Amino acid sequence: MHTLPTASEDETPEVDPPRPRNPTRWVPYLLYFLGAVFLTWKVWRDPAGQVLEDNYQDQVFFEWVLTHGANAVRHLDDPMFSELINAPYGLNLMANTSVLAWSLPLAPVTWLFGAHTTLALLLTMGLFGTAAAWYYALQKLTGSRIAAAVGGGFSGFAPAIVTHTNGHPNIAAQYVLPLIVLTVVGMRDTRRPIRRGLVLAGLVVVQCFINEELLFLTALALGLFLIAYAAARPRELAPVVPSAMKTLGTTALVAGAALAYPLGRQFFGRGAYRGLPDFVLAYGADLASYWSFARRSIAGTAETSQPLSQGPTEENTFFGWPLLIALVVLVVWLRADPVVRAVAFTAVTFAALSLGSVINLNGEPTEWGGPWQFLAHLPLFDSVVPTRLALVVTPLVGILLARAVQRMGDPVSALRAGPATAVPWIVLVAVLAPLVPTPIPVTERPKVPVFFTDGAFRDWVPKGGVLVGVPAMWQSNLHAMQWQTAADQEFAIFGGYFLAPQPGDPTRRAAYGPAYPWTMRMISEVADQGRPRLVTVDEIARARADFADMRADLVVLPAHHPRADVVRNLMDQLLPQGSLVGGMWVWQVPKG
Repeated sequence: MHTLPTASEDETPEVDPPRPRNPTRWVPYLLYFLGAVFLTWKVWRDPAGQVLEDNYQDQVFFEWVLTHGANAVRHLDDPMFSELINAPYGLNLMANTSVLAWSLPLAPVTWLFGAHTTLALLLTMGLFGTAAAWYYALQKLTGSRIAAAVGGGFSGFAPAIVTHTNGHPNIAAQYVLPLIVLTVVGMRDTRRPIRRGLVLAGLVVVQCFINEELLFLTALALGLFLIAYAAARPRELAPVVPSAMKTLGTTALVAGAALAYPLGRQFFGRGAYRGLPDFVLAYGADLASYWSFARRSIAGTAETSQPLSQGPTEENTFFGWPLLIALVVLVVWLRADPVVRAVAFTAVTFAALSLGSVINLNGEPTEWGGPWQFLAHLPLFDSVVPTRLALVVTPLVGILLARAVQRMGDPVSALRAGPATAVPWIVLVAVLAPLVPTPIPVTERPKVPVFFTDGAFRDWVPKGGVLVGVPAMWQSNLHAMQWQTAADQEFAIFGGYFLAPQPGDPTRRAAYGPAYPWTMRMISEVADQGRPRLVTVDEIARARADFADMRADLVVLPAHHPRADVVRNLMDQLLPQGSLVGGMWVWQVPKG
C-alpha cells in the first residue's frame, strides 16, 4: 500500500494510449451468476409453493417485511413501525431487520410477483452480488483479475455466505461492504477527500438499511486492520491522516444527518429494546468448527456439522482443515508483506472473538473463557451474535487468497513451465474443492387456508382489526404471519416472530415473540395435553378481558390442527359458538 503519485501543476501528466478492452474480464461475473442460479434453482422452481427447508421461520419473516415495505410505498404508510403485528403494542421495524433498502425500491416486484419472488431474487443476488463486488474491489486492490476472481469467488460462495442464503438475505448479501472497504483503503490517495467522504456516507446509509450488524463488524475490522498496518508502516500513513480525517468527518456528518431520525426511532422510539436475549449472546462458534466442513459443502454433512453450530443458518466458521493449513503456510510465505500481516492479525482476532464468552469444543463447553466475555454487554456489542463475528473472517481469507494468487502469477504460464511451478495452483484447487457448495434445499410450503386466500376473512374481521390464532405456539405465530402476508396484511395479528421488549420489563431486553396473557397460555396447555377442560364463569370473564386487552376482533383455529376438537370445545366455552369457514374455525370477540 503506497500513496498514489500526483502530478504537479508544472507537469503535464503522460497519457497512456487506450488499451483494447479484454472481454475475459466479464467471465468471473458470468461464472458468479451461474453459480448463484445453480445454488438457488430449487427456490426458483416454485417460489409460491415451496419454502426453505432449513429456515422456514426467517423466510416467513422476510416475506412479511417485504410485503409491509411494498404496502408502505403503496399507501404512504410509516415503513419504520407497524401496528399490524404484536397487537396491541406494534413493532419497531428499525429494531428488526426490515431491509428497507430493498423492500421499498423493490415494491413493484412484490406487487407484481409476490414477496416470495422478491425474496428468491434477493437470495440469488446476495450470492452473485457479494462475489461480484469483491471481485471488483480486489481488482482495484491487487491489479490482478485472476487474483480478484479467486478472492471474489471465495468471498461470495464460502460456507458462511451459503449458510445465510438459507433465509438471511440481509446477511448473505454483502455487496456494499467491499465498496466500503475499497473507499476506506482509497483514503491513501489524498485527493478529493470530501468527495470520497460523500461516497462513503452513501454506502454507510445503504448498508444501514440492509444490515447494521455487518456494518458495525466491518467498521471494527477496518479499524483493527488500520491499527495493525499503521504499526508496521507509520511513516507511510502519517501524511494521509489530514485528508483521511476530512473524509471520515464528511462521512460522519452526512451519514449522521441522514440516519439521525431512523436510528433515533430504533434506539429510543416506541418498541425500542436494549440488547439481544442472553441465550443469543451465548451463541459462540465451536472451536472445532473452524477445521470442519459445513453441511452445504460437498465434503460436509448435517450429522457432522450440527453439533458444532447453532443450526443450518449459522455455520459461519466451517473453513475445513486443508484450507486452514494452507492459510498458515500462506501467511508464513508472505510474512514480509505488511498487508498480509495486518489481514492475518485481524482475522485471528475476529476468529477468537467469535468463540463467544465460553469456548466450546466438539459441542461441549470447556473451562476456558473467550475474549468476547469482556465485550458482550457493552452498548452495540450486546446486539451482536458472537458466532457472526466470524463473518469478517471469510472476506479476510478471500483477501489472503487473492494476495497469494497475485504472487503466484498466471496459472496458464505456470502449468506450461512445468510441474514445479504448477504445484501452488494444484494445492489451491485441492484446498478449495471440499468447500464447493451444494444447492439450497426446499420443501413444500405450508398451505394457507381458503379463509384467507379467497377473502372470506373480510366478512369476519374489519380492515386493520386484530386476528388471534390459537393455540398460541411458535409454529402458530409463523402461520399467522403467513396468513397475514397472503391476505396482503389487511388485518393485524397478535404475536408473531420478531424482537421486542416484554411489556413492563424495566431492562427492556429483547425477547422473541409476544408476552402471552393467561388465556393464551391456558389454551396452549389444553392443546398440549389433548384433554377437554371445563372453565368457570370467572375464567370466562378473565379470558374475555384478555382478548379485550389484545384488542382482538376474531379468534381463529385451523380445522386441520391435530387437537382441533379439544381446542374448539374450549373456545366455544370462552366465546360465542364458533363457525367453520374456509378451513378455519372462527370466533368473533364480543365488544363492550
